[in-house]
Amino acid sequence: MDLSFLADFIEPIADWVNGYLYEIALAMISTLLVIYGDKILALIKKQIGSLKPFLRITLFVVFCSFGFALLTTFLTPLIVAFIQDIDSIWSPLVVLILFYIIGWLAQKRGFI
Repeated sequence: MDLSFLADFIEPIADWVNGYLYEIALAMISTLLVIYGDKILALIKKQIGSLKPFLRITLFVVFCSFGFALLTTFLTPLIVAFIQDIDSIWSPLVVLILFYIIGWLAQKRGFI
């Protein structure tokens, strides 16, 4: 049985997904930071909890503004590279699976 019609259907979708890979990866990383941000902040709070209030507030602001931005800018290209390494015909399925995994993680943490 010839399944070329399936490839003809998926190819435009794959081209569209590959054109927006950076934005898709950024959405994934941002969502993961929303899901696990409180855990990260709790770890930071535990580490800086004994410091003076001014220093504790300063470190909190610096970590929130620069730490999460650093995580985002470092991890987003890694996700893009991971998806680009996959054959382009499979990229829509991989993106869908990754978003479902993120949704499952959100459900486990009680966000859904």
